[in-house]
This record gives sequence, C-alpha cells and structure tokens, in this order.
Amino acid sequence: MASKDSSRPLNPQRVLAGVNVAVYTLAVIAIIVLVNVLVSRYADKRWDLTPNQQFSISPQTAKILKGLKSGVDIYVFDRQQNFRQQKDLLDNYAAASHHVHVNYIDPDRDPSRARQYGIRTYGTVVVAAGDRHYEAQSATEEGITNALIRLLKGQKTACFIQGQGEGDLESTDRSGYSNLKKAFENEGYATKTVVLLQKLEIPSDCSMLVIAGPRNDYPEPEVDVIKKYVAGGGRLLAMLDPGTELPNLSKMLADWNVTVRNDLAIDENPIGQLYGSSPSMPLIIKYGDSPIVEPMKRVATLFPLTRSFEIGKESKSGITATSLCETSPDSFSVTGFNRSMRTVSFRPGKDVKGPLSVAVAGTVASTGSDSKKEGRFVVFGTSQIASNVYINALGNHDLLMNAVNWLSAEEDLISIRPKPPEAQRLNLTVRQMTGLALRMLIVPLVVIFLGVMVWWGRR
Repeated sequence: MASKDSSRPLNPQRVLAGVNVAVYTLAVIAIIVLVNVLVSRYADKRWDLTPNQQFSISPQTAKILKGLKSGVDIYVFDRQQNFRQQKDLLDNYAAASHHVHVNYIDPDRDPSRARQYGIRTYGTVVVAAGDRHYEAQSATEEGITNALIRLLKGQKTACFIQGQGEGDLESTDRSGYSNLKKAFENEGYATKTVVLLQKLEIPSDCSMLVIAGPRNDYPEPEVDVIKKYVAGGGRLLAMLDPGTELPNLSKMLADWNVTVRNDLAIDENPIGQLYGSSPSMPLIIKYGDSPIVEPMKRVATLFPLTRSFEIGKESKSGITATSLCETSPDSFSVTGFNRSMRTVSFRPGKDVKGPLSVAVAGTVASTGSDSKKEGRFVVFGTSQIASNVYINALGNHDLLMNAVNWLSAEEDLISIRPKPPEAQRLNLTVRQMTGLALRMLIVPLVVIFLGVMVWWGRR
C-alpha cells in the first residue's frame, strides 16, 4: 500500500501573516531602541510650550549666567513638599552655568541657615556669593535675575532732575513714572530727585542723570552744570516731549552734533494700525547699529507723541552720535508743532518726509582727570514711552533699560528681559458658552445612543 505524502503546500495567507508579525515585531524593537537612544542622548532637553515661555530663561538671564566667573548660590527656603514648584525654573539656572548651585532648604529643619539669611516667610529665594547676598523680590525669574544683577553689579544711583514740571516718580497714574522707578530698581539702581534750582551741583553719588519730560526749558546755569557733568564722564538720559520749546537744552545737544527738531512725528504706515496705534504714535521696527538696539531687531516699540532729531553730517572732534530708532518712509515731521493743534497734515516745502530719527545716542570725550572715561547720552523724543501706561507696551521696557545699561557701560546686561508670567484666559460670550455646554451634553449622548444601536443590532 502506497504511503500518502504528508507534505502540504504552503498557505500564502499564513506566510504573509507570519511575515507581518515578524515585521511588526522588528519595527516595535527598532522604535524601542530609537527611543532609548534619544532619551540617553537628549535626557536633559526640555521643551517649553507656554506662550510666554514661562519655564524657560530669558536671553538676559542666559547672558548673565554665561558670563559668570565665580560661584553663585541660590537658596530656596520653603517647606519640603513645595520644592517642586521652584525646581522647573531653577534647574534652568543650574543648567545654564556650572557656577550656579541651587540649594533647597526647609527652614523648619535647618533654622540656623534661615536665621543666617533673615528668612521670615516660606517661599523666599536668596542669591548669594561670598559674604554678600540679596533676597529676590519674588520667586519668579524676574525677581531672581534682578537679585543676581544687584549682587554682581552693586548699588548705583539714578538722579532725576526736578523743578521744570518733570514726571513724578511716585505717581501711579497713567502718566506717572512709578513703573519706571521700579524698572530702575530692578536694574540695581536707587533713585532720588535733584533740584538744580536749589543747588547748582550734581551730587557725587549720581551714577546717571535723568531728564524726564520737562514742561519748561532749563535756565542756562542749569544746562551748563549738566553739560559739564557729561563732559566730565557723566551719563545722561533725556526724554524731551514735542510742543515744548527747549532752546537751552537744544543748544547743548547741538554742541553734541544732535539737532532737536521742534516738531511732531506722524507715521501713516498701515502696519502700526495692526497693533492699534495711531499715526501720532509711531510703531518702530527699524533700528540703528548701537549695542542698545542690537537685541531689538525682531521687537517693535511704540513712541507716543514724539519729536524727531537730526544728526549732523559733519563729525565733531571728540563727539559721536548715532540714530537708535527710525520711523517708516510713510512718516513725516510736522514742523512748528504746538499742543493747540487739532489736525495735522503734510505741508510740502515746510514739513520733512521720513524716515525720522526719534531716539539718538552719543559719546562726549571726557575733559576730566580720567580722559579714558567718556561721557554718554541717550535722548528720546517722548517721555510718554516711560510712563506707566506705555513702559510695558511691546518692547518699550527693554529699549529703555538697554539704554540705561549702555549708559552705565554694562553692555553685558543689554538683552531681552524676563517677562512676568501671564495668566491664560479663555474669553467666551454667553452664546459661545451656551453652545459649548450643549456640545458637551449632546456628544456623550450621541455616543451612548450609537453604542446602544450597535449592541441591539448584534443581539
């Protein structure tokens, strides 16, 4: 009896299924290997998807940390269960510089260390180096970085001249300068007022003079004191509004190769309208070559009611002057502007077509004993840029403080500063809220209905 052949022909479907299983298995193994390689190589890589980059350090903080030459300790005094709240932020500080050491201390478990730094409340952050330390005003990046700046740079004094209707440093009104005062303090400056009418002398502890929107011109003796101060290596920040006659101050700036125009800059560039600005509030997106505006190339600034300047084409010995901010080609200068004007328009042959320079900076060769220490000045065509209502508009705060840093010869601080965290809000109308509520109710009911129908059909 012939034996039956036990061999069977291969089933193509079974072979294909086996190949698929093998391919899927190899793919899963490859993915697992790839994930492990990526994790091992980029384990410390972090992504911050918040709109304000809340968990990433700003360019200014990164720049400061990169420039550290010696060790800095950051102490977080809080309950142990709360340390995680600060770890995400402070890990960025430690990762940016090996000179930074972060220490988490529970004041209840280490009361002696808490007493050493005068800790009174939980959540306090202290920045220390050697025998010096500063308490951060807040546990945010802004507060911690500002404490680090004060630690590294020491205390300086900005003297605001008063006596001719200048802005009020203490005022919290829209036109006041309380936010400007806080901005100076965050950069490590103490602020005080100086009345030259009482004593024609700049105090010796003044690191910088500030002229903030005078409503009247300074008498010649006061201007001579200011000019002598800058020529001796001093620093001057001036904000001069349009519609105010300033012949004596204008003459001082003319000696420094800067002509102060008695005008109002009008910019009809339609891009400004996208930001909600008006023609009398130029939106600045074009900057010069100064270190002050180097980080501002992709940041817009707002100049509400500004006059313009012209830099002399012929250079003067010992003087340098450069434009910082310019309006668009669609702008023009309303010559002879005064505050009683209600409508303005371009007048051929009288007004000047743009671009217009609305901020300038320059240096003055020192005539003092230290010939290497040059005087520096920065002039803005509006004081409203520093007012409470506009200082935090777009890039205005960074522009002003970069000017302060340049005047102080602290170019390492010139950058884009940390922004306060923003609360993310979803604004809905009553109609939108009703629609959303209905969708949240209807969708689950539809899913349940379809599930019941499928079950009933199979049954």
